[in-house]
Amino acid sequence: MSHKKRNEQGFSLLETLIVIGIMAILASITIFKSFGSMENYRANSAMDIVRSQLRVARQVAISQRRNVQVSFNVAGTPPTITYQVQAGNYAGSTEVNGTPAIMPLPNQVQFTTEGTPDTPMGFGTCSGVSGAICIGPPNNPVSGGPAIMGFNTEGQFTDSTYVNTLNGTILIGIPNQIATARAVTILGGTGRVRSYSYIGGTGTSKWTE
Repeated sequence: MSHKKRNEQGFSLLETLIVIGIMAILASITIFKSFGSMENYRANSAMDIVRSQLRVARQVAISQRRNVQVSFNVAGTPPTITYQVQAGNYAGSTEVNGTPAIMPLPNQVQFTTEGTPDTPMGFGTCSGVSGAICIGPPNNPVSGGPAIMGFNTEGQFTDSTYVNTLNGTILIGIPNQIATARAVTILGGTGRVRSYSYIGGTGTSKWTE
């Protein structure tokens, strides 16, 4: 009679503990990265909202042949960006036509400077509570921007005269997290809207489009 020899080898306790430890480390790294990705996702979503609202407001002004007023609620919970079509196309007009289009920023994201430098557009920087909204005539930005501003029927970004053009920078991010810093700029003469993300690092900090 022949007997089959069976080799019944398994994992030792030490080997099992090592495998569990490696799995725990990989899980921790995944969770850490997912939190960073979620914050960046929110910042990117906020940037897309601001950029889209401005572009839609400009398109509405051109297509409807009406001035469109733009405003930012920096202190709101959540902060918002609003555009509204005006009934009259005259200087200082505040009459409105229709319901304002209000868009809130995603959770945790605010209009905030976070100590970032000027964007490549070179419109200047502003300080103070409303410094994240930095809008004004060329080479003379104003913290918070003018009381009345928006797009005229030619698609230019202007003050209440709807003739004097304004350049602007809107800064967005999650407070105290500079990696989430985003910016949207408006070139008043053409109404062109551009967006930027901030990349931080020793000797490499910069805005990238």
